[in-house]
This record gives sequence, C-alpha cells and structure tokens, in this order.
Amino acid sequence: MDDGMRLLRAARRTVTGPAALLGDPVLRERSAGYLADLTRPYGLRVPDGLFDAPPGTLGQSYGEMAADLIPAVVPPDEPVDLLVLTFAVHDMLPGRATAAYLSHVCPGTPMSFALCDQGSAAAFTGLRIAGAYGCRRALLVTVEQAVLPYDAAVPVPARHRAVAMLYGTGTGTGDGARVTALRQHAGVRADDVAALAAADVRELTAGRTDVAVVLGADLAAAWPGPGGVAVTTGPQRQPSTGVWWALLDRLAADAARPRAVVAADYEPGLGYLSVVALEPVGRSEPVGERGAHERAQPLVRLAAADGDPDPGAG
Repeated sequence: MDDGMRLLRAARRTVTGPAALLGDPVLRERSAGYLADLTRPYGLRVPDGLFDAPPGTLGQSYGEMAADLIPAVVPPDEPVDLLVLTFAVHDMLPGRATAAYLSHVCPGTPMSFALCDQGSAAAFTGLRIAGAYGCRRALLVTVEQAVLPYDAAVPVPARHRAVAMLYGTGTGTGDGARVTALRQHAGVRADDVAALAAADVRELTAGRTDVAVVLGADLAAAWPGPGGVAVTTGPQRQPSTGVWWALLDRLAADAARPRAVVAADYEPGLGYLSVVALEPVGRSEPVGERGAHERAQPLVRLAAADGDPDPGAG
C-alpha cells in the first residue's frame, strides 16, 4: 500500500564533547543528588565528586544530542505530528522531561513521549506505535550514551550516538523506503532466536534475491542464514543505535540501485525479537534499472555530514 509509513529522511551523530548542560554547577549538583537517590535502594553508589571529572568523561544529555539532529531531518515548513524518543541507558540528567523539551524545539510542537526499559526493542516499538497513531509525519529518535556513574550489570555502549529518522505517510510524501512489515516477538529464548529470525526473513523476502538484511550485533552472533542475501551487521556495543546506524549505511550504499531491506535485532536480556521490512518507493523496482531521472536521487536523504569523527570505527 502506497499510503503506508515511509522513511523519508535521516541523520545520525557520534558525540565526543561534553554535554553543555553539565557546565551549569546547579544542574551538576542536582543531577548528582538525583542519581544517588535513584541508585541507593539497589546497593549502588554514585561516587563523591562525580562531576569533578574532566568534562569529556561526564556523559551526555539526550536532549542536546537529539536537538542537534532535528534541524537536519525536519524543515521548518514540514511540521511533525508525533515525536518518539527511545533509549536504554539513561543520560546524565535523568530528571529532565526530555521528550517534552524536544517537542518544544521540533517544528509542529508534536505530541511526544519516551520509551525505555525495552533495550534494543525500544525503537522498533516506537515505530510500531507511530504507525498505529495515524499521523502524517513522525520523528523517531534513538539515543545512547557511554557513561554511567556506577557499576552496571551489562556493558554500557561504546560511544555516544544518536539516530533521527523522519517517517511520513500518504502519497504526497514522495520517495523513500516504505515500511511493509513490522513484527515483535516476546519471550524468545536465546536458543530459539536464530531459527525464528531466519523464518521471519524468509517469509518477508519470499525467496527474492534483491533483498538486503541488516542485523543488530547480538542477533548477528547467532545468525544461521538464509543464504543468498547480503547481510550487514551493526556495530558492537551500540544496542540502541547499532541496527539503525547499519540500516542507514545499507540504504546509502544501495542508493544507486535501491532494494528491499529487512532489519532485525534481538534483546537478549528481555527476550524480544524485532523485525522490520522496508521497500523502495517510486523506483524502477524490484530489479529494473533506475531511469535517468532517478539516478541522482537518494532513496532516503541521509544527512551528508553525520558528525562521526571516526566513521571507520563502526
């Protein structure tokens, strides 16, 4: 159906500098007290003098990370109806209503909310909710930062990263990658995830060879096939942004000849398997050459400068 949700525009960024808000001594003091209160019942200790460390090691503000990406994907004359912020690791200012702040800085002042406690499944859930919401334009932002001031049960992300994706509906949204399927399975055991993921991919690709597969790192470690399709793997230790980062890489690499893509990830701690399929729109698909008027057009407009100081690091 041509009126389904389409991925129209995307931007991403690796952040290396300190969060500007943490330069405010009042906010630093409040954040240290807030984090200490939250962790104390769990026997965790936030060190004294938390914010005496060098600024570059203090962690990030998701409000700042996401706000920097919004102008790259949402022009002032294309207001957004819904904004969904997703994350797994909290930022260094957890008492802030970040989704509400982002609504304030996003064209359209959209309804906004945040999703957490779902690990790598959160962004898939956000996309599913956006599709059911019935809006014309939805902005999905997934963020993660690499610093926690206490010992965590799992490794923190390797790098501070953010990905913003603008989705639109209706025939007036032009080209893009249309979401044709989105599935989420709960309670999937680690021993069963490879077979279930492979079955979903086989069903969604229906034996086609002009399809690419993008996998999060945790799922790629167990991936058995199926063969005959190109597989792109997300970077290690980027559980929230990894599969989406790799998806944008795949779409950019296929810009000259777009093809369908199936992206999937597994959240081992919660047993969630999430799968999404996207199909090119407005092209000579599935296997024909692109027309002359199509060759200079990207499938999804990924911001050329994605702000990654070390793109080779994955």
